[in-house]
Amino acid sequence: MTGSFWNLLDSASRYRLLVSGHGKQHLLETASRILSLAGTGGDKGQLLDIGIDVMLTAWEDSPFDGQLAANLLNINSRLSFLPDIYKLIMEIVVSNYNIPANINYFQKLAAEKDTEKLISYLEKQLENDSGNFFWLGHYLDITLFAGQFETPSILDEMALPEIMKPVVNKYKGDFAFCSADFEKSIDIWSDAKRKSIPGQTLLRIAEALFRTGKFEEARRIWRERMTTRPWQVNTWLSAYDRIMTPTPENSAIEGRIALCLYTYNKADDLEFALKSVAESPLENLKIVALSNGCTDSTSSVLSAWKEKLGNRLEIVGLPVNVGAPAARNWLKHHPAIGSCDYVAYLDDDAVLPENWQGLMADAIAKYPDAGVWGCKVADFGREEIIQHADIHLRESFEVKDNLLQGFSFSYFESFNQDMDYGQYDYCRPCTSVTGCFHLFRRDVLEFSDDFDLRFSPSQYDDFDHDLSLQKKGQQVVYNGLLKVLHRRRSGNSVKLSREARGAGAGNVMKLEAKYSARTIEEIIENDINNLESDFSEKSVKLASFLDS
Repeated sequence: MTGSFWNLLDSASRYRLLVSGHGKQHLLETASRILSLAGTGGDKGQLLDIGIDVMLTAWEDSPFDGQLAANLLNINSRLSFLPDIYKLIMEIVVSNYNIPANINYFQKLAAEKDTEKLISYLEKQLENDSGNFFWLGHYLDITLFAGQFETPSILDEMALPEIMKPVVNKYKGDFAFCSADFEKSIDIWSDAKRKSIPGQTLLRIAEALFRTGKFEEARRIWRERMTTRPWQVNTWLSAYDRIMTPTPENSAIEGRIALCLYTYNKADDLEFALKSVAESPLENLKIVALSNGCTDSTSSVLSAWKEKLGNRLEIVGLPVNVGAPAARNWLKHHPAIGSCDYVAYLDDDAVLPENWQGLMADAIAKYPDAGVWGCKVADFGREEIIQHADIHLRESFEVKDNLLQGFSFSYFESFNQDMDYGQYDYCRPCTSVTGCFHLFRRDVLEFSDDFDLRFSPSQYDDFDHDLSLQKKGQQVVYNGLLKVLHRRRSGNSVKLSREARGAGAGNVMKLEAKYSARTIEEIIENDINNLESDFSEKSVKLASFLDS
């Protein structure tokens, strides 16, 4: 891999950097591990440099975080690594940052994920404590997530010192980018001396340039950032796919595809899903839709699409809702898929892009031996919010194999810790892909275990199936260049009922009981090896190409 520092890292630190170089909490956890490692001997200086830079990157994502700024200033007092402008900005942030004595109610609202109440509460706190960057930072982060793109006006009202311009521009540019005004975001982010623009903002400028067709300008920034922060693997991976393997347009998957849907009382969502399928290439497609005991207008929606699609659509009706795993199995064993080369499962509330076949054909060409290929999933109507990207399991350091729990189920969620600035637009192996839309080789699906009925009615049946595939030596591949929109929000951003949380928690327990600690360790070891091999090959090829 590019950079000798990789050999100095322990397996856990290397794994975290390979998983992602983004997401504030992920970066802070990774920085902490590397800095701790630096204290145990070895090449202390190089490890300190990497750990501090990872920590600094987390601050660039959240520059009003006074605690983080204070920690960096403390380290800087001993090691003198901060540029002067960073030091001055951090000193201002620290002097204007005060954690209130009682933030219990704020934490309660945050835990409940009640965004409307949370924003209202923060607005009141800003009125009463207007100069406190504690409230300002949280307010900007939450309103950006909520899509309140007029929020940056508060930064003008506060009349911050001129030295704070890179921070002000960072937030204004983020809001412009997330509202899809990429030209405006470039103008805002670039309105400062180049040396004062944070590294994370430079990456966002490159993404905005790429999205507005200024490829060569974007490529120059990518190259600079890969040199400056070689540990930030996302930059290498996304640049590799865009520079070395540009995706072909208007191509289709070679072979016949069975596209399978199962649905339960989501007639409106199903209409969107089928419309997106119908607007994509149909020549090699057989669509099988299973109505899972629906009692709403689903039958009318399916009948209308049957008239439009004719024999390309086959409808299966069940008298009761059998749940997701059983529905997937019913479709897996349906005679219609026997003549197909691939089988895709699409959620009834997911929307495909028109060129999904071309994008998936590209992933198949890159990883022809994979058993299943997945996608990046984003919010319908808020495409800048990532629901799922490539999934990698956390290690179960403290769990012992016992009668009820083989391991502690958890995965890295860096993709949920920031908005989508293109940092997950790449294709590579992983542990699992979301079942919102995934594509199997038919022979692999037939060879694999059925979806486990113990995970009925839903949740984690797709994750479990990916784990079982890997136990049999099959590779799972994530294709972040294919973005599928999900009409139902999922992940940590969702406010769930007690019943839904209980159902999910119950299935987590089943998952933890199903697999031994050793099996999970082997899956993680295999994932680390795949990530290292994939990144090593791509980084060497890309570096050689850029130097030529």
